[in-house]
Amino acid sequence: MSGTTPFSLRIFVADGDPDGLRTVDKSNWIGKALMFPRALLPQVKARSELAHTGVYLL
Repeated sequence: MSGTTPFSLRIFVADGDPDGLRTVDKSNWIGKALMFPRALLPQVKARSELAHTGVYLL
């Protein structure tokens, strides 16, 4: 594993449903990841994280 740097991830289950919205913070990174099923997109679009620049939906 030469050349790799360890890091930690913090996953927050926003609504208590592990299959619902989850936010992910990576140590030493200013970004934030949001994971959610496509059906939740209308509710997730109202979140403040999606109002920032540089938001990508994959």
